Amino acid sequence: MASPSKRFALPSSLPRRSVLLGLVAAPLTLAACSKDKKKATPPSTTSSTTTTTAAPAPAKPAVTGKGLPQDLLAVLGTLYLGGKVPASGDVASALARRKVLKSSVAVSGTTGRWMGSTVASIVHGKDVTLLVRGTSSWAVVGGWWPSMAVYRPDFPTMRVLAIGSDARPGQPVEKCRGDALHIIGVDHKGVGGIVGIPRDSWVPLSSGGNAKVNAALVFGGAKGQVRTIEKASGVQIDGYVITGFYGFRGMVDSLGGIIFVAKQSLRSVDNFQIVKAGTNKLTSKTALALARERKHLPNGDFGRSANQGELIKAGMVMAQKLGPAQLARLLGLMGSHLATSLTPTQVLNLCASLYLSDTAKVPNRVVPGAIGTREGQSVVLLGSQAQSTFSDMKDGRLGA
Repeated sequence: MASPSKRFALPSSLPRRSVLLGLVAAPLTLAACSKDKKKATPPSTTSSTTTTTAAPAPAKPAVTGKGLPQDLLAVLGTLYLGGKVPASGDVASALARRKVLKSSVAVSGTTGRWMGSTVASIVHGKDVTLLVRGTSSWAVVGGWWPSMAVYRPDFPTMRVLAIGSDARPGQPVEKCRGDALHIIGVDHKGVGGIVGIPRDSWVPLSSGGNAKVNAALVFGGAKGQVRTIEKASGVQIDGYVITGFYGFRGMVDSLGGIIFVAKQSLRSVDNFQIVKAGTNKLTSKTALALARERKHLPNGDFGRSANQGELIKAGMVMAQKLGPAQLARLLGLMGSHLATSLTPTQVLNLCASLYLSDTAKVPNRVVPGAIGTREGQSVVLLGSQAQSTFSDMKDGRLGA
């Protein structure tokens, strides 16, 4: 038997370096073989397969608004996110220059009914959009959009006659006397002023003859009252709103009452306290009493007309506090309490001018006149000073 040294003896012909490389390579070869064997092993029947799911596509920008109809939101989507906006005139020209937004937009606002049409007032940040729904779709009729670098188109100059009829419940509003008469002016800056006309002013009536100005409503209805005021003042009247006692109280209730700051206390002819000096929360009853009271005022009919103008301004403040998003809802509430020649587009823009006006700076004037007698009646005679005030209102702004 060969000795161990001989059994493992290397051939003498192999170089020593090859022997050394072989010894070093042997473990690597075994490892490689071991790996190859593991790869050849059939996979376990318990192995699982992982499925990769693609990431969802980003949501497309949209306009959302709680409680607003879908067709209205669709128009607002076009307005904010791109496309041709249903609008006309100056509004369409202004919106053609807008910079559309790239992300979703959340809006708020209300809708309401005004003289048979549906109107909407929508707010997004400092943006305000006014819309009217026609027979089949919505149209943008006014507003301003700073988020898209669009300032509002100018408000058209308007002079609106507000008529307060002395019609009691059940009486025809347009066949009673026009005891409260005020021209409200609006220009491109907003509300430009209020001019009160004493009800006893002696003027030529549009229906013929001379009489107190409040009689024009009895003989010619609201249109006759408008024509009489135009003839007496020289001011173009672009529309009117008219209400009676019941309607006036309904409008005050729609606002939730009116905050009124009185310079002095005032009692009614029925001897109840209407207002105290300072801040008062008027109900519909006390607001109507304030609008009618003249006998306890030192300047009678002139003072009453001035108080009526201040009530209009106080109502403006209440609407401002509620904000433009509530405008359409308010119009819906008030529409049933009055009659008007104003279209939905006109009334939306007229009311929107409130939100850009400093109510404290809106002038409230009563045309001056002398007390005289005509046909056995105590009347107010309008002279040159009254004509000067009327002339100042022709452009829709007093003192401009």
